[in-house]
Amino acid sequence: MNDRARANRRYAIGTGLIIGGLVLLSVLVFLFRPAQLDPETLCPVDRPIEGHTVVIVDRTDKWTGAMGDALRGIVESAQRTTQRYQKFSIVALDAENSTHPLFTACNPGQPSFWSDLYRGHRYTVRDFEQKFVGAADRVIEQVGAPAEAPTSPIVEYVHRWLGSDDFNAAIHNRRLILISDMRQNTPLYSLYAHPDGRGMDQVVRQEFGPAANGVAFDIYFIAHGQDHDVPEANARAAWDRAFGAIGAHYTWRQID
Repeated sequence: MNDRARANRRYAIGTGLIIGGLVLLSVLVFLFRPAQLDPETLCPVDRPIEGHTVVIVDRTDKWTGAMGDALRGIVESAQRTTQRYQKFSIVALDAENSTHPLFTACNPGQPSFWSDLYRGHRYTVRDFEQKFVGAADRVIEQVGAPAEAPTSPIVEYVHRWLGSDDFNAAIHNRRLILISDMRQNTPLYSLYAHPDGRGMDQVVRQEFGPAANGVAFDIYFIAHGQDHDVPEANARAAWDRAFGAIGAHYTWRQID
């Protein structure tokens, strides 16, 4: 093989390596590209959301200042554990019974090489720190204010959320955080009419049904000491039977 042939061969190999490297880089850029985000909700517009955490704050009974402080910690912890492209919502159960979120946004993800490459570091930082984390902080001040309502439609309110478009059975990784004294009190069912919790399991099975399959329930029980007619032990026993009736995974923690 003469010198010209060897040179041509080296040139061909080098060219092939460069082209192959560029193709590989293009594939990597395509595979690791971040989702295209809606500027308002920060949710992907080119793929489904990857989960949804809903925090329901029961404002049908007045809270103490200590409970307001606990609320901030619960919400911040839940938000920080929300994964990228999962939605996080805060809603108040109050006299209006509106399911319109006070805050709802998807976690755009913390800044990374790929997100910076596509959108710029300044914009990825702004989306995560200001539009996602910071915006929720402002809502906490609102839901932590004192409030009361004549009824506590906990079962009915959760039922409405289980059937909503972005929290139905088609959405994976659903988590519902309920911050409440858990004393259901409406014409549908009232723990004050049934202090032993009898019949609560039947009502929850009827209202939640298959729509609750796969939902992780985190209960933060508000021990405000105002409802001696229905002690915490009775309320918890009633809900234990109710969640057991639908085979739900749940945790129960107390806020003093």
